[in-house]
Amino acid sequence: MEKRTELCRIAKMLYERGLVSGTDGNISMRTEKNTVLITPSGVNKGLLEPEQLLELFMDGTVAAGSGKPSRESGMHLGIYQTRPEIDTIIHTHPAAATAFAVCGKVLPDRCLIEVQTVIGRIGLAGYAPAGSEKLAEEVKREAADADVIFLQNHGVITCGTSPMAAFNRMDAVENAAKTILMAKIIGEIKYF
Repeated sequence: MEKRTELCRIAKMLYERGLVSGTDGNISMRTEKNTVLITPSGVNKGLLEPEQLLELFMDGTVAAGSGKPSRESGMHLGIYQTRPEIDTIIHTHPAAATAFAVCGKVLPDRCLIEVQTVIGRIGLAGYAPAGSEKLAEEVKREAADADVIFLQNHGVITCGTSPMAAFNRMDAVENAAKTILMAKIIGEIKYF
């Protein structure tokens, strides 16, 4: 129950920080049994309860829980299969960072020190419909060497070796995106 409670705590933090809105996005966490806890489809992340989470086997079949797993389950499972050290995956649509993704861009890495030191390499997965196998493959390819992936015309994924690491990365991504957008309004960005 501890992992379920932690995943719900992270979901609430994402909601309170404005990093996820309503029923958007999905969050998952690997368990000691090599299964995955994942948020159900259509549930507000700010109101999520531990018993609402579904548990999936690595092939995507439901091990425990009722309700419909997130349609992005395949995307999450592909990352876990590619990166055994990853414990938590967050996928949301934060406005500023998603604006970069909508334009097919990632954050420039030489204007804010946080991009290099906290966020790291940002992958860019090409457009594919939400929940599709093509999107899962695009993400899996980018996740091989990136803990942050922007999804063309869709949103952002962050990965972490703990729930807080994945949360902090998402928070840092959105803060950096907002800062860069504000700087562009003020004038020309000075790169280092």
